[in-house]
Amino acid sequence: MKKKYDFVYLTNTPSFYKFNLCNEISKTHSVLLVLYGYGSEAVNTILGDSVETRFDYTFINQGDSNDRNKLKTFLGLIKLMRRIKCRKILYSGWMAPEYNLFSLFSAKKRNVLVCESTIFDTNFSGLKGLIKRLVISRMSAVLPSGQPHAELFKRIGFKGKCNITGSVGIFNKGARDIDLAKSREYTDLKYLYVGRLIDVKNVGLLIDAFNLNGKPLTIVGDGVLANALKSKANSNIEFRGFVNNDSLGEIYQTHDVFILPSYSETWGLVVEEALYWGLPVIVSDRVGSSIDMVKDLGTGLIFKSGDKNDLQACVDKMEREHDKFLGNVKAIDWIEKDKRQVEAYLDLIEG
Repeated sequence: MKKKYDFVYLTNTPSFYKFNLCNEISKTHSVLLVLYGYGSEAVNTILGDSVETRFDYTFINQGDSNDRNKLKTFLGLIKLMRRIKCRKILYSGWMAPEYNLFSLFSAKKRNVLVCESTIFDTNFSGLKGLIKRLVISRMSAVLPSGQPHAELFKRIGFKGKCNITGSVGIFNKGARDIDLAKSREYTDLKYLYVGRLIDVKNVGLLIDAFNLNGKPLTIVGDGVLANALKSKANSNIEFRGFVNNDSLGEIYQTHDVFILPSYSETWGLVVEEALYWGLPVIVSDRVGSSIDMVKDLGTGLIFKSGDKNDLQACVDKMEREHDKFLGNVKAIDWIEKDKRQVEAYLDLIEG
C-alpha cells in the first residue's frame, strides 16, 4: 500500500529553518521532505539521531548537491513519487531542473511553488525566463515569502491562489531579555553584521562607511573576502569570524543595531533573527524582507543599495530615533507570526 502524505516538499539541502517549519506543519498534517544532498547554498543541518523531526525525509541523491547527476536525481524522484500518494507537492523555487521537469508531469492541482525570489532580482527574459514562466504555469498556487515576492506573480498575471508566508521558514528562538530602558556604559550605539563575507553581501560598503564615522561595528562571519575586508578596516571594526547559530543570541544581545547591506538578498532570515533578539535594523532596498519586516513594522530603516551616503544618513537617523524603532521591535508577536506562516501552507488543503 502506498504511503499517503498531505505535503511532499521538494527542496535542495537540509536547513534548520525549513526543518522547524516542517515540524510545525507536521503537528496536524503529514509531510515528506525530499532533498538532493548537502551543499554550500545554505547552512546545512547534518541529519542524524540528534536531529528531531516529526516528519519523514529522504535524499534522492547522496553526497554533494552540486556534483549530483541530475538525470539520476530526476529518475530517483519519479521512482519515489510512484511509491507514495500526496495531496500537495511543494516546489522550492525553480532552482532544480529535476523538480522543474517533474512539475510538467505532475497534476497541476497538486503543484505549489514556494517562492523566495523577488521582483527585484527575477528576470523573465530569455530562455531562463521562459522556463520560469513555464514552471509557474504548472502551479495551482504559490507561496511567496513577502510582498516583493508576491509582486512577481502579479506582474505576470498569475491567476491561482497566492498565500504570502511572511518568511522562508522558522528560525531557532532562544531565551532572551529585551529591555527598552537598559542602561549603557558607552555613548555610541554598537552595530552588527552577521553573514558570509562574499561580494553580494556588500560588506565593503559597510566598512567604508564605518571607517569614516568611527562608530563601533562588529562583523560576524567568514568567506572569501575575509582577509581583504580585514586589511582595510579601521580599529573601530571588530571581526569575530564564523559563529555557530546556537551561539549568536549572546552576540545579538550585546549590540544595538543590525545592518544588512546586500546587493541582493532574496529574504534575509538573519533580519528576523536580529529583530527577535531585540535589534532595530538598517537594510538595503534589495533585501527581500525590507518591506514586510522593516518598513511595515517600523523596525528600522532602508537605504538605497550601494549608496554610502544614504547608508550614513540612516545611521545618523538611527542614532536619533533608536528607542522608537526598538519599541516597534519589541511589539512583534513572534508566536502569531510563526502561526500565520504555517497557516499559509495549511490553507492549501483546508481552504
